Amino acid sequence: MQISVESVNSIKKKLNFEIPADKVSAEIDKAYAEIRKHAAIKGFRKGKVPMGLIEKHYGEKMADDVLKNLVNDSYFTAINEKGLNPVSYPKIESDLLKKGESFKYSATIEVFPEVELKQYEGLELVKEQLALEEGVVPARLKEMQERLAQLAPAPEGHAAQMGDYVIFDFKGSMDGVYFEGGSAEDFELELGSGRFIPGFEEQMVGMTAGSTGTVTVTFPESYGNADLAGKPANFEVAVKEIKAKDLPELNDDFAKEFGEEFETLDQLKAKLAEIAQGQEEQRIKAELRDRLMKALIEKNDLEVPEALVDRQVNMMLESTKQRLASQRLSLEIMGMTEEGYKSQFRDVARDQVKGSLLLDAVAEKESIEATEEEVAAAVADIAVQTRQDLEKVAQLYQTNERAKDSLMAQIREDKAVQFLLDRAQVTEVPKSEIK
Repeated sequence: MQISVESVNSIKKKLNFEIPADKVSAEIDKAYAEIRKHAAIKGFRKGKVPMGLIEKHYGEKMADDVLKNLVNDSYFTAINEKGLNPVSYPKIESDLLKKGESFKYSATIEVFPEVELKQYEGLELVKEQLALEEGVVPARLKEMQERLAQLAPAPEGHAAQMGDYVIFDFKGSMDGVYFEGGSAEDFELELGSGRFIPGFEEQMVGMTAGSTGTVTVTFPESYGNADLAGKPANFEVAVKEIKAKDLPELNDDFAKEFGEEFETLDQLKAKLAEIAQGQEEQRIKAELRDRLMKALIEKNDLEVPEALVDRQVNMMLESTKQRLASQRLSLEIMGMTEEGYKSQFRDVARDQVKGSLLLDAVAEKESIEATEEEVAAAVADIAVQTRQDLEKVAQLYQTNERAKDSLMAQIREDKAVQFLLDRAQVTEVPKSEIK
């Protein structure tokens, strides 16, 4: 058997094969003999069908079987002998099979690129200076107030305002004709929630219990009902009741509602500031990592197999779908299709593949590995974050080799990132100066 390897580019190889005629003939005879054992042709018992009829009726099956056998025997042997590391299934192109003649075929594959690190130390990066905005803690306290708020009937004559809950009847019409699904009774709506058509809630501000009126809006062009999309409509509304939020007072008693650790409002404020600072530090750290990866790719750009990009963007898609599902959302609700998502985020996926390959190369060159102590610490963190028993989580990683390998790879990658950051030229600047 003759094998040659042709480099299409740095990540694509074409393997050319020529299999000797005697091997081809032997495989054809073997395939026909196997087919003959099970062939069912009227007038003949199984195993007794003349070979001429077998060749006439089962030529295509023979060719499929022989091609599969010849490719399997030769392709995997060649991959091992040539030291190739394919990341995708081969694309096969072949001549016709003919008994007594050699058989030629080619297998085109994508392979992992050979990463050549040009510059990875001393990368120039900007880092955002940590600076908490003054309104962060008051805004969080306001959210907590809203959570503990009680709804109470508004005083007589109270004019509805944003944040109030209005109970009302409505009937929608278009050109004087009421339309299906456009009416309801005793409907409760929080003004400012954005649940209704844009402009509807704003027009209810100022209305009082017992009042009636007409709200005029235009349905969005993207509205789900094509008969209504982009068209104006009138809604007759009759307000029955208005409930206002009774917000708890911000004092020490309020703080105690959130746990025994808080005796005073100042303690709660301090904890909120601590949490906000931690979140800002994580955001700044994540953005610095993104800039590091962009700089690393810029200095060491490389071609990556499309098969790896496909794999990465599919993982991103599934992760996004799971995250949306946890929020009772979907791609469709967000106005996106799976194909649209893949198209939009393909370049992001490509950069993620590049970054992962480059970090692996840095770890390899600098002998960076995950230690058993680091794995144990990571497992402990996972147990805390997921609120699971440490022993059960540790058992999972001890018995699931794939899960442990994935965790070790993540630790190794994180250590490679820290190695690069420790040797980078990092300049801290205010948020306003970062482009």
